Amino acid sequence: MCVPKPAFALTFAVLAALGTPTPGARASFFDVHGFSARAIARAGSLVALGHDYDAAYYNPANILSRKRVHLGFGFDLTAPTMDVDVVSGDFTSAHPDTGFGFHLGMSTPIGGIFDDRVGFGIAFFHPLASGTTVQSLDPSTIVFQRYQDLPNKLIIAAAFAFEPLDWLRFGLGVQVLAELRGSVDASLSLSEGRFNSERIDVELVPTLAPTAGIAIGPFAGFRLGATYRHRLAMNYRLPVSVDIKEVGELVVKVDGTSLFTPSQFALGVGWDSGAPFEAGVSVEAGFTLEIWDGAPPTGASFVLQIDDSNIRPPSATDPGDGPSNIVDNKASAVALGAKNTTTTRLGAEWRLDEIWALRGGYAYRPTHLPRPVYFANVMDSDAHIASIGAGLTVGDPTGDSANPVHIDFSIQLTALTRRSVYKADVAGNPAGSWQASAYVWAFTLDLRHDHF
Repeated sequence: MCVPKPAFALTFAVLAALGTPTPGARASFFDVHGFSARAIARAGSLVALGHDYDAAYYNPANILSRKRVHLGFGFDLTAPTMDVDVVSGDFTSAHPDTGFGFHLGMSTPIGGIFDDRVGFGIAFFHPLASGTTVQSLDPSTIVFQRYQDLPNKLIIAAAFAFEPLDWLRFGLGVQVLAELRGSVDASLSLSEGRFNSERIDVELVPTLAPTAGIAIGPFAGFRLGATYRHRLAMNYRLPVSVDIKEVGELVVKVDGTSLFTPSQFALGVGWDSGAPFEAGVSVEAGFTLEIWDGAPPTGASFVLQIDDSNIRPPSATDPGDGPSNIVDNKASAVALGAKNTTTTRLGAEWRLDEIWALRGGYAYRPTHLPRPVYFANVMDSDAHIASIGAGLTVGDPTGDSANPVHIDFSIQLTALTRRSVYKADVAGNPAGSWQASAYVWAFTLDLRHDHF
């Protein structure tokens, strides 16, 4: 029998609803790997010493650190390797894919009546292999939650900066994500083999999270910076209701939260021996506090029901004798028990001359997740992050500007320490033990240029 055309739309919507349960909390690409090759090579230690387009993310106050119209873009490749050793029991595991995306950023002062005391900046990342992905995984699957579909997330951040004094700057901005909301209503006749009616409404609603920063200095080469980024997440809700004429009402309800980024507070103290592009040395140390204790659970709240409202006997006329559910399945999201963490960072840059620069950095990020217990196998591990990079400054190949072009490259290795998990023999939960560790390589190539 030929499937009626409206069925395709309804089938797609139902499958979308059924496939929406996802790993809940994770941070963004910027939070885990960084933004720009220069920053990644320094292990993200640019809260105090930022002066390029990446300031729009690390500290919006530093958009005015150098009052130049500045543009940069680049490409990011991530190559994760996850090692899972199932010692006993029957467990499945999911391995993150290689990710590829591009980023761009811009910062500029605003002249005229503002006299370069006000500036604007923007940061943007987009995956190239696919759009923003919300992946469906059962909580019992062994998965490194922070890295599974991390590269497949659109990130937008924009900010303004204000400089009331030569040594004091403030920044205020937003990060942007979207909520998915919708509904599906339809009427189906099994005997006629067709849908009598159908309506599908789906919308993406932008959600905003504020960011703020402050920068002080320099004083004898020292600078201090602090940044706050508010939590951000994608909430989704897609109820499906189908009136089956010969049976009753089919109801599917899926709702939850995914692509979660925790609130963060970052502090950095840095010292630079000279101007940004002159020969010299710069060093910055700092930390990032991530507020995970309000993180949403993993997976989704899922309800599937079919009642007998259309096949009840005529005698069932009592208003209190409502329809009964023939099928009534419910599943709740699994709490993660995440805890707050503090990531420490140290980064340095050695500018050999006005052409070459070498960079390196290290960060330690403790895990925000406890050891998995009972049914869930969503996990994370303490991470040791080591980065190196180099910068090359060349003349503008177009000949249109006297300002040089900066080409930067970085390599980052994140080593996730090995964790052992033992599952007790509890009714309804898998029993056994397993061990897991992972390595994540990240490669970034950038081009940066001051226009004037």
